[in-house]
Amino acid sequence: MTGKKSGKWMWSACFLGLLAGVPAQDTLHSPLTIPLQFSGNFGEIRTGHFHTGLDIRTDGREGIPVLAAQDGQVSRIKVSHRGYGLALYLNGGGLTTVYAHLAAFHPEIESWLMRRQYRDEEWQFDGKPDSTFQFSAGDTIGWSGNTGGSFGPHLHFEVRDARNQHPINPLHWSFSGKGMAEDPVPPEFRGVWVMPEPGGRVEGASERFRWTAAYAEGVRAAGPFTLGVEGFDRLARDAYIHGPYGVDVWFGDSLVHSHRMDTLNFSTNGDVSAHIDLPAWQDRKARVHRVQRLPGNRLDIYRNSARETPFEVAPDDSVEVRVKLLDVAGNETNAALWIWGDSLPPLDDVSLRSAPLDRRKPHRLNVGEVIVDLPANALYSDAVIEVETLDSALFRVASEARITRSDYTLTTPVPEAVSGSGQALVMCALGEEGEVLGTWVADERNGMLTVRLDRFGVFEVRQDTAPPILGSPVIEDGDVIIPVMDELSGIARWEGRCGDQWLRWSMDKGILRYRLDDGLTDGKEDQEVKVWAIDNVGNIGQTSFWLRDLKR
Repeated sequence: MTGKKSGKWMWSACFLGLLAGVPAQDTLHSPLTIPLQFSGNFGEIRTGHFHTGLDIRTDGREGIPVLAAQDGQVSRIKVSHRGYGLALYLNGGGLTTVYAHLAAFHPEIESWLMRRQYRDEEWQFDGKPDSTFQFSAGDTIGWSGNTGGSFGPHLHFEVRDARNQHPINPLHWSFSGKGMAEDPVPPEFRGVWVMPEPGGRVEGASERFRWTAAYAEGVRAAGPFTLGVEGFDRLARDAYIHGPYGVDVWFGDSLVHSHRMDTLNFSTNGDVSAHIDLPAWQDRKARVHRVQRLPGNRLDIYRNSARETPFEVAPDDSVEVRVKLLDVAGNETNAALWIWGDSLPPLDDVSLRSAPLDRRKPHRLNVGEVIVDLPANALYSDAVIEVETLDSALFRVASEARITRSDYTLTTPVPEAVSGSGQALVMCALGEEGEVLGTWVADERNGMLTVRLDRFGVFEVRQDTAPPILGSPVIEDGDVIIPVMDELSGIARWEGRCGDQWLRWSMDKGILRYRLDDGLTDGKEDQEVKVWAIDNVGNIGQTSFWLRDLKR
């Protein structure tokens, strides 16, 4: 296994030259006032998607000035308790740069936004402002935070092609200002997964085999098998694990796989589940890039990925598999192993095995009262699906596919204990310990419940009768804060008023927050403030208080 440097920034220069219509701007201003260090890079594997930008560390702090990466105008403002949280989109020079998980926007934007929110009596916002906000590269446009789906203070930064909003790898640009350190560290190769197809064997067993150089020079394989490459990158000796920029694989003299993380497309980004070996990711968070491309994989990151069929090495023959991992800085790591052909043992009796469903066709599975409707092309590849009723409220829809490319429909009987309640019910996806992994709300129809799902697993029908719980309000740093939680279907919306006056309550990570400096409660300490939270089923939780009591 070897690591080396090759042609620093050569790929970046070539790539930027291919962006027809985008100015050949090779430098952006650093989006922070501190040196850039990363906790996530472009194209690294996340659950359900590739990461579409850079997660830039802020030393565990909020409130670091966020700077415009290029001259431009604000084209979109987003305010949400999910996803990007507080986010700003800046258009200029053929690019859209995105700044997410902010704590606050530029004061002029904050002032406009507050007026808009009070006019609409709605805290959440997603759209183009009707005022013009123009910034030059290096101007402060906001402050870093931890809002939305963030798990710690950082800045999520993206570069997009302004014409189609396709994300582009920001590391194809250099950064002025504080910038970032040179990256002399090659990617780290972890192993090659050799995965037998039904009836095949690797090292004499039918289980998937993870090869590393510490094991031997290669492995014995009998019958058909597929391959996966496990590896990651570290940026400038960072402690964080990142995704490689590219992976190349040769089977003998043939290049059988080659991909690069240059651009992504939001419409197909969920196909990360077809690019990776999903069981390795779900079961052990191993970043394994499939060599064979699944038929339903729509990603356009591949340079050479025509092969969809398994490999096979004849008994007493051998083939060398070579792997190259690359990063954007031009560092690379090479590894190789031998696949030695082996003889198959006597075949198992396959007569009782279920036939896989053709992914190109629609299918309806009826098992008792349970119905699974699978549209055409809902699967990434042909797969077996098995349906089982475990008890009156518990059902299993199992498949080696684990998830789907598009939703399918599951219809189950409603248990007698909750049937006819007149209230919406909740279909819950359960984990191995019975924990709830996801919920879908639907109404009962003629004793049946129908939901659209994006995964397989164990599902349970439950009734949600508990309203959201609002904790005791307190004043903290000039804000009134109230903890809020819901045990099942989740918070759908919330509202607060002082008398007839709507108040701008934000929500983030289970905390409702009203900023006293909004000024709408000045002189109203003796008026009752009421706050409601409504879950996705319609249960209402509420609390009320007087500001005079909180200020004592």
